Amino acid sequence: MTDRTVLLCGFGAFGAQHAAAWQRTKAAPKLLISDPDPAAQAKARALGFAEVADTPDVFLDRADMVDIVTPPRLHLPVALEALRRKKHVFIEKPAVVSLDEARLLIAAVEAAGSAVQIGFVLRCHPLTIRARQLLADNAVGRLLSVEGDFSGWKRMRADSTVIENDGVHFLDLMRHLAGVPIRAVEARAVALLGAEKADDIRIDLTFADGVAGHLRLGVLACGEVEDGFMPGAVTTKRLRLIGERGNIVVDFNRNTLTHAQVVYEASAGGWNVVPGAMTSEQVIGITPPSLLAKSFDIFMAAAADGGPTLCPADEGALEMARLLEGIDRALARPPVAPIELEA
Repeated sequence: MTDRTVLLCGFGAFGAQHAAAWQRTKAAPKLLISDPDPAAQAKARALGFAEVADTPDVFLDRADMVDIVTPPRLHLPVALEALRRKKHVFIEKPAVVSLDEARLLIAAVEAAGSAVQIGFVLRCHPLTIRARQLLADNAVGRLLSVEGDFSGWKRMRADSTVIENDGVHFLDLMRHLAGVPIRAVEARAVALLGAEKADDIRIDLTFADGVAGHLRLGVLACGEVEDGFMPGAVTTKRLRLIGERGNIVVDFNRNTLTHAQVVYEASAGGWNVVPGAMTSEQVIGITPPSLLAKSFDIFMAAAADGGPTLCPADEGALEMARLLEGIDRALARPPVAPIELEA
C-alpha cells in the first residue's frame, strides 16, 4: 500500500482538502493532480505537487486509484473512463446528477470489479459508529423514527440546491442508521425570502421496515454553533434516533452523543412517560481532513483486499439518485390546500 498512486481530479477548495487528507492517511500515497483551471494548477504546484495536468487522461494509466472532486456534472465521464481501465474510484457526493447516470455507473462498477466509494464521510464519524453500535445493542429498543435537522445561516451555492449540497449527507446517514432502503418520500418547500431557490424544506421518509424519517433543511432557522466545515456559517446538524425505549441524539457540530432511556406505560391518557438514565459523550479532534483521511483509509483497504467500502455505489449513487428524483417529483406536485378555519 505504501507505493500506491492516487489521481486527484479537481483542485478547487474541496479538492485541496482532499489532498491534505490523503497526506494524513496511513499509506500517504503519491498524488497526481488534474484540473483544467490554471489557477487551480498553480495552487497545486505552490503546495508542492510537481505532477499537475489539465485533464485526467494524462495520468490515468499511472494511477492505482482515482479521487473525483470535480463539479458533479463531470463526475460520471471521469468515473466511467477510470473504471474502464479497472481503477479503484472514490467519488465525492453527489456522485451523479440523475438516475440514468446512476444506472450507467452501477453497470460500469459491476463490469470493472473495482472498489468504488461515494464520499459520504459522516458515515465514518466516531459518533455515527457509536450510534450504530447502540442500535445493534438494542439500547433504545425497536427503532420508530429518524429525525434530522441540517439547517442554519450558511451561504447557498449557485451550482447546487440545499438538498444536493447539505441534505444528501443526512439523507444518507438516515438510511445508513436505519439499515434499510427508503421506499417512499414526501417533500414540501417554500421560498419565504422571495428568491427562486427554496429556503426552507421539509422531507418525510418511509423506510422499508416502516420506520419514519423527517428532515429539515434551509437557511431561515438560526443555527446553534459555528460550522466546522464552513467557516463563518452558523448551523444545526443534529440527528435523533427515536426508539420505543429511548433516544440517541447525535450533534455533528458539537461532536456529542446523548443516549436517553425511557419507559412508556399505558395509561388512561394514552401513555405515562417515565424518563430513565441519560448519558452523554463527546469526541474531540474531528475536522474535515480527519474524517476524509479516515474514509480514504477505508477505501484503500477495500481496494487492497476486496472488502467493503464505506459507502458503496448502490447506496451512495443509485439509491440516492432514486431518492433525489422522488423528492423532485414530490416538490413539483401542487401543494395540498390548507384547511380553512371557521370565523
